[in-house]
Amino acid sequence: MGSHAVEVVFGDVVVGLSAGVVVSVVGMVAVGGVAEVERRWARGSLIGPNSSSRPSVLAPFHSYLRQRLADGIHQTADLHAEIVARGYHGSLRVLRDWLTTNRTRPAPATAVRVPSARRITAWIMRPGHKLADDDHANLADARRRCPDLDTVADLARGFATLVRHQGTGQHLDAWIDRARHAGYPEIRGFATGLVGDRDAVVAGLTQPWSSGPVEGQINHIKTIKRQMYGRANLDLLRKRVLTNS
Repeated sequence: MGSHAVEVVFGDVVVGLSAGVVVSVVGMVAVGGVAEVERRWARGSLIGPNSSSRPSVLAPFHSYLRQRLADGIHQTADLHAEIVARGYHGSLRVLRDWLTTNRTRPAPATAVRVPSARRITAWIMRPGHKLADDDHANLADARRRCPDLDTVADLARGFATLVRHQGTGQHLDAWIDRARHAGYPEIRGFATGLVGDRDAVVAGLTQPWSSGPVEGQINHIKTIKRQMYGRANLDLLRKRVLTNS
């Protein structure tokens, strides 16, 4: 074995170790006993990389395992079954230890936070100059990720422009034609309703008159009615309505 080698006996196995390794073995025996030394020897972790020990039983499969890891196969049991089919006779523990050192698991995908439908609707219906920069960016990202949303947003903003800027009948007809060919049942149904009541819709878009004041008075009367519910008769309710008018 040479002047710098020592024979160490593990059971019936005689192993030649360098003097430096023997010092490590003695230390392990003092701490963990002979069983610790035998355990490390069995899994190939006793002798360092500079030793003249025999190559690992897993060495012929290193290239194959690295390729399988690059292919995305990371399960120890699957890789063990594959190399066993190719002639591997070592233990599962040796493979597991090698994978612990060489395996790099892919980083988990970052979860995308999906805005609520209410928030997306607010982004679409609010005038562009009233949106914050973050809202502009978030809406653009949502439209990029969902082509259907992009189409619906164009239609919704087009109709909102008609209402805000008093579009003409021609503008309305052009929007209805786009909506009826958009492929969305809800929008097609809305467009069909506009066609059935086209004259009233055009009048609402082009005339300066508005039913807003009437609707406001109706809501005011309903508020007084709820306040008076169960407290007095119709005469008092009538007086309150006329007084507040």
